[in-house]
Amino acid sequence: MCIRDALELEPIKWRTLVHMLLITGARRGEILGLKWDKVDFEGNKIHICNNVLYSADRGIYEDSPKTATSNRFVTLPLETTKLLRKYRAWQNEERIRLGEYYQYQGFVFAQDNGNPMHSDSVTTWLDRFSKRHGLPHINPHAFRHTMASMLYFNGVDSMSISKRLGHAQVSTTANIYAHVMEEADQRNADILANVFLKKA
Repeated sequence: MCIRDALELEPIKWRTLVHMLLITGARRGEILGLKWDKVDFEGNKIHICNNVLYSADRGIYEDSPKTATSNRFVTLPLETTKLLRKYRAWQNEERIRLGEYYQYQGFVFAQDNGNPMHSDSVTTWLDRFSKRHGLPHINPHAFRHTMASMLYFNGVDSMSISKRLGHAQVSTTANIYAHVMEEADQRNADILANVFLKKA
């Protein structure tokens, strides 16, 4: 079973959260820090400008993104916007069902009582999810790398990928994904050879 098929068997909250990690390439804390007022349903994009972190002395807290360039807009496919609408409707039903227990704070992904989620809860859930479905070990950051790799293999330039990832410099993106770029370029060479050099 692939990850996509396995996710279809999971609760909509977690299905949507993992979907967002993969499609946006955002960091775990950035997704947990996302609030509904930063989701532009009409423009099909989100504004990443908040981060949910945890430390032993402060507990769960909100902070600005990692760097100035981490504060960014990320465009979403229509399928993602549609899923977010469906998930928001489910969340609203839960808020009504839970009544005063749910203290709404605007988070797209929240604990059962509306409070921000602990960042480790995502890692823990993914670990249990992978074991439940017999999948290889999955960690939240892997989705970020998967998204970037897929974009490189489909010919997207480093500057565009760097902007989506929120890296401070394009060189950071190029250094991290140098091996992916090399592999993608080899594929490009093979494609050109097939088109121009191989005899029919």
